[in-house]
Amino acid sequence: MTIGIFILVVVAAFFHALWNFAARKVTGNLVIIWLALFTGCLFLLPGIVVLVSLGKIHLWIPSSAVGYVIATGLIHGIYFGLLSRTYEKGEISVVYPILRGSGIGLTALLAWLILNEEISPVGLTGIALIFSGILLMGIPFLRRGGEVDQYRLALCVGTSIAAYSLVDKVGVSKMTPVLYIWFMFLVAAAVLSPTVMKQYRGEVLHTARANIGYIMLIGVGSIGTYLMILFALQLAPVSYIVAAREFSVVIGALLGVTFLKERMTILKATAIICITLGLFFIKAG
Repeated sequence: MTIGIFILVVVAAFFHALWNFAARKVTGNLVIIWLALFTGCLFLLPGIVVLVSLGKIHLWIPSSAVGYVIATGLIHGIYFGLLSRTYEKGEISVVYPILRGSGIGLTALLAWLILNEEISPVGLTGIALIFSGILLMGIPFLRRGGEVDQYRLALCVGTSIAAYSLVDKVGVSKMTPVLYIWFMFLVAAAVLSPTVMKQYRGEVLHTARANIGYIMLIGVGSIGTYLMILFALQLAPVSYIVAAREFSVVIGALLGVTFLKERMTILKATAIICITLGLFFIKAG
């Protein structure tokens, strides 16, 4: 992984942690997340119009990319829905590392089996260190039996991350990342629309007015950071990209401890050290 791609992924990790912190602050409000998806699309639209007018891109989906766009949109709809439920009660300093990192092992394995990606011993060591840190983060859930459902939800989110990472690794090679992510967010918003309209129809306008700042941060942050990752996926192995961006779990944990007054335990600190060391190994690989 080149230094340029590495920096891009780390910057994306920082802003990813930031918008997830905002999502936790609003306790995973599904209406806010749903509105944020549309906001992200609106944010990207002027750039798309400019690129189309300059002849840099064409405003359609190539036939070879249609299936990937639909698949990733459906998976992202599930991802955001699960994310909403996970943040209803879960501490970000614990839940976020689990949901971000639990897909690492599965992603690396499937990338090796399906995409024939090679992983160097150094890179594999980095992935193992990060994954170990994620597992350490999950120990408190196992100790507190009443929170097992939160742990399971976080693992489900991690599975969806592995799924869309593999789809997007191939899909982004079929069309420009800017249009790919734009259509992806539209499909994801459409997937969540029936649930929002059925359960929260009367709350949409009030929620929008009262939480415009959070909606913009989550919307712009989510689409902006993932656009960075899609560009990175064109230039580096998916297993390395997914693992390196897990630096966000360190940032997310620190945000939870600093601003939400969540406890920093020895276990959390050890997990953060493992993840940080793993990041350096990924870079070296």
